[in-house]
Amino acid sequence: MNIRRLFATLLAIVVVVLAIFAARSIMRPEKFKSVYQLRKEANVQNLLAIRSAQAVYKNVNKVYADDIDKLVDFVNNGTVQIEKNVGNFPDTMSEAQAFKLGLIHKEVVTVPAIEKILDIDHKIPKENFKNFQYIPFSGKTKKYEIQVDSLSSKTYTVPVYRIEVSLDDILINMDKSITPENAGVLTKLWNKIFYNDLSTEAQYREQYDPLTMGSLTEASTAGSWE
Repeated sequence: MNIRRLFATLLAIVVVVLAIFAARSIMRPEKFKSVYQLRKEANVQNLLAIRSAQAVYKNVNKVYADDIDKLVDFVNNGTVQIEKNVGNFPDTMSEAQAFKLGLIHKEVVTVPAIEKILDIDHKIPKENFKNFQYIPFSGKTKKYEIQVDSLSSKTYTVPVYRIEVSLDDILINMDKSITPENAGVLTKLWNKIFYNDLSTEAQYREQYDPLTMGSLTEASTAGSWE
């Protein structure tokens, strides 16, 4: 009788262990994918903000910012001169008629750089420029690095820039974000069983790409996700 009970207990343990391994084989790649997609989207939002800021910075300075802190300072403290229509005219009149009658005129005004930046892409909310210099989930300890150069010919010189976000940067602090220090005991145990050292899994990492934006070999500011 004791032998039967022992055998049944051992069999139950084996079944549980096999079930855990089967669940791990399904859950780990899905968890890696969901974390990567979340991190990728967060980085893309920052890169889009950087691209809009760089476009205005270049219009003002004729070159791209070669340091992310320069760009942050420009966004927060820079100004831009823009041509603006000043005056009023009735809805029944065209703008051309209003100009001809002197009801409106063009005037150069100085506005905060952020206003012009937000005009470039209305889909980017102002909130996105609050901490756009930091790699998401790095705890504000790692910033984007900007490479700059110029392309020259006999007739023109075009400034270019490029930003690379490695897979390590995208997945920075991944294990800590899956299991934060304030997580409960059961959550920690669950994640220890199913997601331990997930960020180091080479078989998953090789399925996903780093992010890049811009180019040093052609006049393009496109992102690798586009």
